[in-house]
Amino acid sequence: MYCGDETGAFIGDVGSHTARFGYGGEDCPKVVVPSAVYSRSSSGSKNNNDTRGKYSAPVSLMRTPPDDCFSGGGESGDEIGFIPVYQSLNSNNRKNFPGGNNADDGLIQDIDAWASLWEYSYQSLCVRGKRKHTVGHKYEPEPELQPETAPPSSKSQTISSQSTTLDGPIDHPLLVADSTRRTLDAKTQEKQRSLMLETLFESLSAPAAYIAPSPMLSSFAYGRQTSLVIDVGHSGSRVTPLVDGHCLSSGSVSSGRGGRWLGNVQKSVLEGVWDVNESTVNKWNGWGNGNEESGVPPCQEDGVIPRYLLQPNLREKCSTKKLERLKLSSFHSMTTHEVMYEMMTSSHILSLASSDEESTPFCGYGSKDGEILDKDVDMAEVKKEDDGEDDDEGSSYELPDGTRVDLTKSQAGKDLCRLPELFFSETLPSFIQPQTNENQNMLPLQHLIHKSLTQILDVDLRKELSSNIILTGGASLFPTLDKRLSTELGEVLPSSYKYKVISSKNSVENRYSAWIGGSVLSSLGSFQQLWLSKREYEECGAVLGLQRFKN
Repeated sequence: MYCGDETGAFIGDVGSHTARFGYGGEDCPKVVVPSAVYSRSSSGSKNNNDTRGKYSAPVSLMRTPPDDCFSGGGESGDEIGFIPVYQSLNSNNRKNFPGGNNADDGLIQDIDAWASLWEYSYQSLCVRGKRKHTVGHKYEPEPELQPETAPPSSKSQTISSQSTTLDGPIDHPLLVADSTRRTLDAKTQEKQRSLMLETLFESLSAPAAYIAPSPMLSSFAYGRQTSLVIDVGHSGSRVTPLVDGHCLSSGSVSSGRGGRWLGNVQKSVLEGVWDVNESTVNKWNGWGNGNEESGVPPCQEDGVIPRYLLQPNLREKCSTKKLERLKLSSFHSMTTHEVMYEMMTSSHILSLASSDEESTPFCGYGSKDGEILDKDVDMAEVKKEDDGEDDDEGSSYELPDGTRVDLTKSQAGKDLCRLPELFFSETLPSFIQPQTNENQNMLPLQHLIHKSLTQILDVDLRKELSSNIILTGGASLFPTLDKRLSTELGEVLPSSYKYKVISSKNSVENRYSAWIGGSVLSSLGSFQQLWLSKREYEECGAVLGLQRFKN
């Protein structure tokens, strides 16, 4: 047992898009980095303070990877030394797992990459060393006293090298947010937790550890022990019922509609190409000024260009062969999504408070030339008077490479302003449907919640959960998304349910709710007896931890 009034826990939440770290008791994480690391050659990892073996963190999405991250001479993007922590970030996911739905399983594909992010946070926040709070962010060992001038009590005054070295022990117990999907079988979840425990104690020098599921921590961040947590994240949406602090696997459901999916839809519209059965097909794209012919998409020629390709003198720093390999790697897809995320969260996105729109955004796109649905024609006529207002603020959006996207004249531009509507659309646009995996659930948010509640057998519990619906996640920051969700729930839930959607107006609290919940939990005095100490781990192994963290 590892207890104390103030343990000063160190909390880590490695999510599907970013990793967050910081000390318990604080209101927000102090280190936020992408959930990926560089894989360097052996020569490049020497004398690098940010490396764990051959891995190094953090990665930069603004520049090309270092030269020692390129290995081999083939044409495959796999040879780029860029390792996503989770399978959901891997651009080769569909190729490696063609028949399964692994987009949002939360399984770590490289535990060393996961540990490397922890090591980087150790060094950024000075977790190692007993004098971190007085020395600051620099490890500056004091000069050793000479034996002839040292006083008799030199043993008590001399600072041991172990207290200032980067490889020294830590005094903070580690609280880990586990984002594994609750619908996975128990054996897979236990295997992941065992791997985490082994890494925490044997590689990260944890004196004690605790692994908590992310939905539980998000619920605690809002001060609730019983709730229905809707996490709209990067790799998808999850609904997890929580009863008295315990996650119920029976009512846990997930959908592929998340931030990355929404970004891919936006990217397809900007480029005007649809990927159907792994072949690129040009069809009606909605960019024409009229309603009967296609126009030229703004990114049709070169595609969406991420920022790392806009570096000055890029051709001198990186060869053409390296750039071609980069464009096939997970690094390129991750940097492209950053550009799409910035556009999705821009001010041109319309409010979602009402659901009076007559059609689904992008409905009819991807069909043959001239086969435009009547709904799209109606939508184009509804705001026809806006065509002459191209000089007003918000009438266009400029991408990092200078490409200007018109948002008023074309049907596609108007639909881009209604992009978050796809979270609630019961029918998907035609060009999205061929890409949808048959094994992947693509339910809209309101039906996902309804499906979760129907799997709860206790009627009273269903009513209690529906009155404590918590909306969180990085992709839930669209304007009035909570109000729109509440409106949609009124159409699918029974009238006897007094449903309530709870969402913070603070974007930091919404994005980092799991980390904030861990900060609150680790500060409670009643929680301190639940830590798994290193002595207990050495005596009983991971079995005791699996029993204690079974949630």
